[in-house]
Amino acid sequence: MMASSMLFKIALIGFLALATASKKEAPPADESSDSTASTGSAGSNSFDVTKFSASTSGSASANTKAFLDAFKAACKVKGQSTILVPKGTFKLGQITFEGPCQGSHITFDIQGTLEAPADAKEIPGNAWIEFDSLHEMVVKGGGILDGKGQSSWPLETHDKPISMRFAKCVVGSISDISIKDSKFFHMALHHSQGLIFENIKLSAPGDSKNTDGIHLSASSNITINNVDIGTGDDCISIGPGTNNVKISGVKCGPGHGISIGSLGKYKGEENVANIHVSGCTINGATNGVRIKSWPGSAASQASNIVFEDITMTNVSYPIIIDQKYCPNGECTTHAPSQVKISDVTFKGIKGTSNTPIAVKLDCSENSPCQNVKLQDISLKPMASVDEITSLCTNVHGDVSGTQSPDPCLGANAGKSTSSGSAPPGKTES
Repeated sequence: MMASSMLFKIALIGFLALATASKKEAPPADESSDSTASTGSAGSNSFDVTKFSASTSGSASANTKAFLDAFKAACKVKGQSTILVPKGTFKLGQITFEGPCQGSHITFDIQGTLEAPADAKEIPGNAWIEFDSLHEMVVKGGGILDGKGQSSWPLETHDKPISMRFAKCVVGSISDISIKDSKFFHMALHHSQGLIFENIKLSAPGDSKNTDGIHLSASSNITINNVDIGTGDDCISIGPGTNNVKISGVKCGPGHGISIGSLGKYKGEENVANIHVSGCTINGATNGVRIKSWPGSAASQASNIVFEDITMTNVSYPIIIDQKYCPNGECTTHAPSQVKISDVTFKGIKGTSNTPIAVKLDCSENSPCQNVKLQDISLKPMASVDEITSLCTNVHGDVSGTQSPDPCLGANAGKSTSSGSAPPGKTES
């Protein structure tokens, strides 16, 4: 009997010791992915904003708080986590999802519709929705962001919010969402690297000012693929300090085409390099593929740029380099641009122009464009245009393959190498 009692006590002591050790090894509540489930997750690492009091009948301020609370919970998870916005329409104020987070991968699963305040004054800062300092993020879900920009478009100011902005984000995927009627740019990237944009639709009326589809600045290693953009400004604009960008399969129009720039507006701008645009269509735009810089700009460079396999339909100035860019008479000087443009290729550009000048290469007299190549250009005039031509100013380069209109570069300047009839290309030195 004594032996049995002693064995029982030993077993009990062992059990208690094991239980105590297990309790000490458990992670704190705010670091455990399972512990957050009781505070509003739809799964151990999934956080449904409606469980944090977001509601389709809620105010923008109340929903903004709920979205932030869901993000803060997800940001504490050491592994992967998901923030779920279910179907339905949610009013949302200005919000910044700011990292870094404990985990390296947060998914924003936006299935519903998000509505911005109609008044731009209710959105302080640069953006309505901003992702800041996040790593390996994913934005997806098939949802819609409604920028409610109609009252902002007539305003003669650039002090308006971007709908979705990515700042200092590294590696991520943004896909299967739509943004419409932004007050300013629909999407913008700044100091970000390694982001992929796919299967996105961005739309606003053709007369909505400064509603660029995607604007890039000081960013690198960016991929944009299969994006449908029709706005009142550039479908895609690539600003200073941007390099290593691949753009393909973009449907652009209406709008102002796909642009490098504008460049040289401010002192100290960084160079642009290694931009490749291919397999895109541009329809009804006021420009096709374009490089633009301001007159009197400080010195910088734009180099290693390729536009290829682009189809134009009813486009003004399908191919253009404009180093006298001066929208709305905003220039403070008419001195020559100091942006050096070099190693630019226009290849396999075809379609129709609604302007008599279909190819316009207007470069700086102080820094002429170098090594510009036109290869297999096949443009035709719209019925409203009698004939098309090309115009070159301060540009050095060459042509090869089919050329219509007549080229204004190299040994073949003014000599068509296609069956089309067009007046001789013009060259100004």
